[in-house]
Amino acid sequence: MITVLTPELLREADSFLDTDEQHQAAEQLGQELFTAFGTDKEGRVSTQVRNLQQMAVSATRFADIEDFVKNQMGKKTGQSQKWRQVGHEILRQLEKLREKANQLATDEKQRLLLRLHLARGWVRAVVGAYLYAKALEEMEKSNA
Repeated sequence: MITVLTPELLREADSFLDTDEQHQAAEQLGQELFTAFGTDKEGRVSTQVRNLQQMAVSATRFADIEDFVKNQMGKKTGQSQKWRQVGHEILRQLEKLREKANQLATDEKQRLLLRLHLARGWVRAVVGAYLYAKALEEMEKSNA
């Protein structure tokens, strides 16, 4: 049997992502990602942010996203300190998504799908806030 998310579950999940609390948390995290990672040498989106986005979009398991963040935090690279600055907050927000999926769906297969749906909506909001912070900095530099 194929498991699908019902329109009602999708609506409830999207409504959760659209709450003021969730929106503000994503905005704040996007700003923190910009502060931590900035842009690459050519002024483009940080590879680290692109990797987080790609992981959330392509993951087949919600835990893959959490594991990616933990892995980045634990590496011995120049980026690991930056990941440690933002990693705990990312994991905290992902845990909230996990809890919400568990609340909304009673079927385990639906929970798994709903977690991924929530994570993908969440990462769009976070990366959008990162890009907005990047644009604001570029506008400030061009006006100076």
